[in-house]
Amino acid sequence: MADCLRQERLYSEKRPRDAMFRTIEALLAEQQQTGEHRIVSRLTREAAACAERVAGEAGAVRWDITSRTVVKAMIGAEVLLTPDGRPVPPDITAQATPVAVVREEFQDLTEAFLLETLIQRLNDVTTRDHRALAHVLFRQFDRSVPLADLEDRVVMLLARLADRVELQGDRYVSRTRRDPGSTDNTPT
Repeated sequence: MADCLRQERLYSEKRPRDAMFRTIEALLAEQQQTGEHRIVSRLTREAAACAERVAGEAGAVRWDITSRTVVKAMIGAEVLLTPDGRPVPPDITAQATPVAVVREEFQDLTEAFLLETLIQRLNDVTTRDHRALAHVLFRQFDRSVPLADLEDRVVMLLARLADRVELQGDRYVSRTRRDPGSTDNTPT
């Protein structure tokens, strides 16, 4: 499952992803003071640099890669909004598009998009895979985080996908195709 997200250039570990979410949200809040809007490519670079400064020497995270994967997922989830309130389009114009704000609940929507991507690409995700999904999306290699809580988070995100994913037997099946980087979201 992690390899699938890596192949799609969407994989990031949970803690760095959360740090990137906070950084992007802070950068966008800061720019509201000036009224100027960063384009996606600049936001991605500045978020990486800022996260790296905050983290200091405390880890081996490649913030440049993390920022690109998180921003790509955010574009796919349609949570980065332009000054006129539309989602940044997942096409060739995305990197040059100004970003004003993030959509409400952007973190959940982005992680639901990662889950939906796994369901679409693997085409064999079942109700028995909740623990594996929790590991790939949320595991922080911290035994103090109960795995049951992470599995509950998976089912909550699955519930958010009810309009696009259905259960056929014990297998999750996508009703629509949402490709990162594609505007074609036709029914399957």
